[in-house]
Amino acid sequence: MSYEPRTEEAPSDEIDLVRLWAILSAGKWKIAACVLAAIVLAVFYLWATLPTYSANALLQVETNQPASPLQGLTSQLGQITGQSTSIAAPEMQIMKSRSVIGQTVRDLGLDIVAKPDYFPVIGHAIAKSRKPTKASAAAVPASQGFWFSHYAWQPAHIKVTRFDVPHALLGKPFDLRALGDGQYVLYGPEGSKILKGQVGKAASGHTPDGQAVGLFVQTLHVAAPPTDFTVTHNAWLSTVNGLSKKLSVSERGKDTGIVQIALQGHDRHHITQLVNAIANNYLQQNVEAQSEQAKKSLDFLNKQLPKLKSDVQTAERKLANYQQSNGQPVDLNEAAQSLLKQGVDLQNQQSKLKMKLAELRQTYTGKHPALEAARDQMAQLKQQEKQLQKKINKLPDAEKAILRLKRNVKVKTQLYTTLLDRAQQLRVMKAGTVGNVRIVDPAVPPVKPVAPSKKLALILAVLLGGIVGVGLVLLQAALRRGINDPSEIENQLGLPVYAVVPFSNWLERRARRAERQGLPTPVLARDHGDDVSVEALRSLRTSLYFAQMESGSNVILITGPAPGVGKSFISANLSWLLGDTGQRVIVVDADMRKGRLHAFTEGRQREPGLSQVLTGQVKFEDAVRNIGEQDNVQLLTSGQIPPNPSELLMRQSFGELIERLKQEYDLVIIDAPPILAVTDAAVIAAATPGIVTFMVARAGVHPMAELEESVKRFSRQDRKIAGVVFNAYRQSHAKSAGVYGGYYEYEYKASS
Repeated sequence: MSYEPRTEEAPSDEIDLVRLWAILSAGKWKIAACVLAAIVLAVFYLWATLPTYSANALLQVETNQPASPLQGLTSQLGQITGQSTSIAAPEMQIMKSRSVIGQTVRDLGLDIVAKPDYFPVIGHAIAKSRKPTKASAAAVPASQGFWFSHYAWQPAHIKVTRFDVPHALLGKPFDLRALGDGQYVLYGPEGSKILKGQVGKAASGHTPDGQAVGLFVQTLHVAAPPTDFTVTHNAWLSTVNGLSKKLSVSERGKDTGIVQIALQGHDRHHITQLVNAIANNYLQQNVEAQSEQAKKSLDFLNKQLPKLKSDVQTAERKLANYQQSNGQPVDLNEAAQSLLKQGVDLQNQQSKLKMKLAELRQTYTGKHPALEAARDQMAQLKQQEKQLQKKINKLPDAEKAILRLKRNVKVKTQLYTTLLDRAQQLRVMKAGTVGNVRIVDPAVPPVKPVAPSKKLALILAVLLGGIVGVGLVLLQAALRRGINDPSEIENQLGLPVYAVVPFSNWLERRARRAERQGLPTPVLARDHGDDVSVEALRSLRTSLYFAQMESGSNVILITGPAPGVGKSFISANLSWLLGDTGQRVIVVDADMRKGRLHAFTEGRQREPGLSQVLTGQVKFEDAVRNIGEQDNVQLLTSGQIPPNPSELLMRQSFGELIERLKQEYDLVIIDAPPILAVTDAAVIAAATPGIVTFMVARAGVHPMAELEESVKRFSRQDRKIAGVVFNAYRQSHAKSAGVYGGYYEYEYKASS
């Protein structure tokens, strides 16, 4: 008969949430293992990672001490040009400048870096967890100890205050090996010995090419010499740039003038020292800058004051001469007094603006926005002066003349007095005793680290572990090529699925243990009868009864597409269940290549068996044995592996043996080799007319094409497969919980 596969239904694009939940539920232990592994890694990370601290200082940039005599005007110009009026903005850039950072590098010797050599990843964590011990008093040879012993496994300390190296070796690491008793040896980047020195004494040596190297080690503490250190003299500019990048400078609030300097690092005392040094250097430079600015402004005023004093004297003399020539004093009425006051104000503003323009021209080019704004303001003052002059021209000549003279005297006197007071203030500022910056809060050693966060690390570990676990389970499910749903077999192949046998975790554990110990493999139906898989086998026993009635044969052939599908498991347990009903059953292991039914017997011996019976070496009565304690359930193992298994099955003796078994037993179960691997199953079916053939398929293993080819091979020889046993079914294979997933919702228990 020919086999025609049914048309495959188009796959649905809908997400089956029940199926998804079943996959995740079945892989819950994998997900839990991933989460646990992530937590272990997070704990290791927290243990091995050095804590990071943050030290900060607060500075206030004050605006109540203007840097120039016309600071108020500068503020107005800033508003006109739209520029920021916060005095802290430019100061923050100065704090990160090379002048400030560079001075800190010089003061603290930051361009010389000396630190112990710790074992990679875990060495520092081990060293910091151990208590410091006394330094070794005895010197040891530099070559003493093995490679690992040269690492710092206990707290160690070194301070190098001078390290002179050739320019070509700047930034290159040198190895310093502490020998105990204050002695050390310095090796170059290439491993050559350069010098040997003593703590507290200057040491010198030469590189292999003859260049001089100088070193001064101020302090050195090691508990177990020899201990290695790395000493590097970095270039000054690279050290400055590196520290500038790490330094965080920000203004607290908008235009508040409160600036925070912050620095992060592993050594909380060191970063505190750095922040305070930077703040103090900036403060010092600010005072010096204020003093220099005051000097420039004072020099400018000193040039202007003599001329202004002369202008005042000239104006006063002209007013006195006019009054004497007039013969009698001229009084100004109320309107003239008002015009005089307005004129004085305008003249004062113009005089201040002229001086400001002169000061700005010393600093900026002619097209600078500040200069442009000052010129625009001067033009506005000129326009106001013209309008005021029109009103003055309407006065009588005598009042007009006396108003002009008095205005000149008041304007010049007021300007001279103002600048004279400002000059006195600048003399105080020039002394360099004050600045416009003060330290509000100096840096103090932080108590708690800012990183790593234990809580965040553990939360991320759980989340990432869960994501990886879920992704792994879903990936495995996506890569699984085999058929997961028994209904697909019925729809595509047109074969009934007689039983869906769930996977037994209990049997898997016990079978592995039995194989290790050389004991018989447990028969699940006998040793753990309340397992849900046994209930499925009982259902197969019932279906088998109706299949026998239809065929009229008591011989059952159990085969599969490929090895490892569980044929031996089905054969052994089905025979045991049939034996429970009082029937005499025999199981024949016809897989003479890789038969496994002998594993269910004492001693796990293959011989004697079927191959010896067919060749006449052993009588059937001597080869047959019982499975367990039931006398009505017997087993004929595969026997010695023959060179020609297929030819043995084609002999007349095999057909005669089957006929004998049909007569002596109520049911004969033949465990045949895989269909696709060899032709033995087809040979057995041909030798036994009316045989009932069941194909065992393992869930999630066989693709549909493999099952179709198995059915085709039987159909070519006019043989028919009665049905399929779907074995090792897991919850993750379920596409719906309503039919087959119910095995996991119901557990069979025998009544007491």
